[in-house]
Amino acid sequence: MSAGRWRRAVGTAAVLLFAGVLLGGCQLGPAAPAAADLRTAAPPWDAPRDAVSYIDKAGFERLPLDFSGPSPYTLNIAVTLDGRPVQVAAGIGIDKLRAEQAAVHTHTTDGVVWVEAKTAAERPTLAQFFTLWGIRYDPNCLADACAGLTVTVDGRPAAWDTPLVRNSHITVSAR
Repeated sequence: MSAGRWRRAVGTAAVLLFAGVLLGGCQLGPAAPAAADLRTAAPPWDAPRDAVSYIDKAGFERLPLDFSGPSPYTLNIAVTLDGRPVQVAAGIGIDKLRAEQAAVHTHTTDGVVWVEAKTAAERPTLAQFFTLWGIRYDPNCLADACAGLTVTVDGRPAAWDTPLVRNSHITVSAR
C-alpha cells in the first residue's frame, strides 16, 4: 500500500471512530443503574450489583469508597428464616463499578455491618439496611415470610426499624 493510501485509510478510520463517539456509539463510564427492586424470593440473597439505586432508595448519600466518617463503628446482624440462618451478603451498600458506598455497608459475610456516617447524629435503621440489601422488609414481612417477624437487640425485643447502634447484636427472624 502506498503512503498516500495508507494516510487516507488511517484518516478515514479516525473520522469514523470520532463520529461513533459523537453519535453515542461508545459509552463512556458505567451504564445507568437498574431500578431498585425489593426481592421477595427465598434466600440466598446476594448484594445488589447496582448498589447506587439501593443507596438512593434507602435515603443515603452516595459516598466515595474510601470515605470513613468521623466516628465509624460496627454492629452485628443475624437473620433466620424458617429457623434456618441466612448469610448476610458481602458488599451490601457498596457499588464497586461506580466507586461509591452508603454510610452503612458490609465487607464480609459474617454479619458485621459498618456504619461510617458523615456525622454522629445520623441514625441509620434496620429498615434502611434491608433496603440496601434489596430485600422486602416491613413491620410484618421479611421477603415473602410474613409470619412471626421478631427483632431483638442484644437479646431484648426491639422495633422492626430499630436504629443501628454501635456494638449491638441485632437478630431478625421470620417464618
